[in-house]
Amino acid sequence: GPSLDILLATSSRTPINRPIWLNADIVAGPNVNHDVFGVNATQFLNLIQNRFPDITISPGWVTLYLPPIISNRTYSRAMVEKMYELVKDLPQRITFPARAVLTRSAWEHFYWLLEQSDRYSLTLWQGSSDPLQLEDLLFIRDNSRPEKVYYDIYDPLLTEFKEIAFNPNRRRLFYPGGSLQLYFHPDDDDGISVKWFDAEGNVSTVRSLLANNFGMLTLQVEVQPESPPAPVVIFTKSSASFPLEDLLKLIPDSNNPWGVLLKPKDPVSLNETLHVLKRLHEQKLLYLPVWVAMDVSYGSFRTAGYIRGEDFINSIKDIFSGVTMAPGWPSERLGAGYTEAMVQDMLRLCRGVWQEVSFQLRAVPLGKAWLSTMNLMKASPMYSLTVEHNADQGPFMDGYHGLMTIRSHTANGVYYKLPPEYRYSLMTSIYSS
Repeated sequence: GPSLDILLATSSRTPINRPIWLNADIVAGPNVNHDVFGVNATQFLNLIQNRFPDITISPGWVTLYLPPIISNRTYSRAMVEKMYELVKDLPQRITFPARAVLTRSAWEHFYWLLEQSDRYSLTLWQGSSDPLQLEDLLFIRDNSRPEKVYYDIYDPLLTEFKEIAFNPNRRRLFYPGGSLQLYFHPDDDDGISVKWFDAEGNVSTVRSLLANNFGMLTLQVEVQPESPPAPVVIFTKSSASFPLEDLLKLIPDSNNPWGVLLKPKDPVSLNETLHVLKRLHEQKLLYLPVWVAMDVSYGSFRTAGYIRGEDFINSIKDIFSGVTMAPGWPSERLGAGYTEAMVQDMLRLCRGVWQEVSFQLRAVPLGKAWLSTMNLMKASPMYSLTVEHNADQGPFMDGYHGLMTIRSHTANGVYYKLPPEYRYSLMTSIYSS
């Protein structure tokens, strides 16, 4: 109240021509008794709206840092969701102050929060005795747009961070559940620049591909009948296999930007794949985009022989959630294209998911019915489309109508999973017309 009165009095005498942030901790955060709160959230936000709304609001969490040997608690989904519910209808710019030493471990939640509005940002702050690491700051920097994060950090760490962050040759510490746009094409929304490849032949072929190209590498994953079960990559065109974990470890050896699209064969393969990802992530060996794709059975497209949609989502949620979900529809259900009922059921299945989601579409059925698929991207800023067409699904012209229909409607948030020769034909058609 008194601070706002001072602002009102000052602005009535002389226009204030500089940014004003108003901060208060309004939600209980990590390691704090949930009966102990800072400022009353409703009162704080209402006073701003009623007395001096032309400011940036800085609503934070009451936090306490404890050494990991005592507590490994960090910001939870519930804490972030409670904050969002308080501010989601406010018109102001909002910067959320987050205790930097606890932010990286909760990045999945902050990533989601930042994606909810272009007006949202983070302000990382450091407690006087917080053992903040340089790598933590670099990780957050690499997984957010520069204008989305402010740094209230002490020297000499801040100076060291600035020197290294601006080095264009350093290896990025990418969050595997982050968006392809941020990783491959941060300056525009058009996903057509991302190239897609299959792991073919053998591991030597893949090594050569990694060294001489860049893009998303599709890996077909199965579990071999052994104990303990070990997921392996099945190379197309040869049926040779190679341990998934070992292949994923090869990718950082390339100096080129790569991500992976993992396609588990069945529920067991899915679970074992997620365990491998979790292990590599904990070892800090998974700094690239990771998509997990399966055709799923649910609602109006419930089909025998496919994983239940709920099981697909719950496995990712329970084992390793730091991925982009890439669900698709059973091919047997696509005879009439993508109907409104099928689209709405897929949205119902994904309701409440916090991850990036890229819905897997086939170009040939899109040519029969596509309009409803536009509702997929409208449902969330974290939803995208991936349109696939390959030789197994027909010649390029069989999928041309579906590809161009989507392309003519929107260039934003759509990826085109095509073999090189089909991609060349599509690019030629787009840029020569």
